[in-house]
Amino acid sequence: MKVLGMRRDDLFGLALVLPAMALVLSFIVYPVGEVIRMSFTNTNLLTRRADFVGLQSYQRVLEDPLFLMVLKNTAIWVFLGTALALILGLAIGYFISFDWGINRLLRAGILIPWILPVVVAVAAWRWMYHAEMGVLNDLLKKAGLIEKGISWLGDPALVMYALSAIATWRHLPFAALIVSAAIQGIPNGLLEAATIDGANGWQKFRYIIMPHLAYPLVVIGVMNLIWNMNDLTTVWGSTRGGPANSSEILSTFIYSMGFNSFRFGLSSALSVINFVILLGLSVAYLVILRGAWRMEER
Repeated sequence: MKVLGMRRDDLFGLALVLPAMALVLSFIVYPVGEVIRMSFTNTNLLTRRADFVGLQSYQRVLEDPLFLMVLKNTAIWVFLGTALALILGLAIGYFISFDWGINRLLRAGILIPWILPVVVAVAAWRWMYHAEMGVLNDLLKKAGLIEKGISWLGDPALVMYALSAIATWRHLPFAALIVSAAIQGIPNGLLEAATIDGANGWQKFRYIIMPHLAYPLVVIGVMNLIWNMNDLTTVWGSTRGGPANSSEILSTFIYSMGFNSFRFGLSSALSVINFVILLGLSVAYLVILRGAWRMEER
């Protein structure tokens, strides 16, 4: 039996997916489309104007001298945070993958940065970075490495690296646990066969463990790219983009332009640029790694 040219089973299937489609359209497609539409306007809550201006918002953003500094800061923030999470996550994940008694405690303890609310973590790091009372400066003084406290979040030359350390600390549990789980999933027979063949620890890591970590490392890298690119709370809660815009990144610039200056046309144009950069980075990362895997398989 057919209704409106469709079989009854097809209509039933369509009815099941319609609620999900409606949610996707309402909460993903419509907001994204609205941001793209607003990026072609001069929407400003202070002047109460919302005229169509074509690419004028993009032109104003690209001609802003601050935009280049924002891009540079974003590059440091994203690449340093992602690289550190990958390297340290690989090292820690490898260590806790061994079936040692202490590792059971470490696997639970390493989740603390992950489950701690971001605002609490940022507040704790601000105290640790404090020039006079921070524990970091205190330790460095006791070790004889510095004579007076360093203003980690107040020095324009250091602030982005200090903030990247916070992001790495927060994302490290995800990377370490994924790596640890992937290593534990490797069949013991492979490692035992390599041992019998005389392979040393490095050779087993290089030729058996690393190939099994290829896909998990891609997931970790892409997820960290996305998280760092969209992370507003860490930077805004720590420095609000200061001092003198030296820690302004795209997400804080978008927020500041939209909710401090109420220039939603420019804020939307920046959001679209942020989306295009993130999409390009993710695709480039996947293409490069795919090429590397193919070379490994030859």
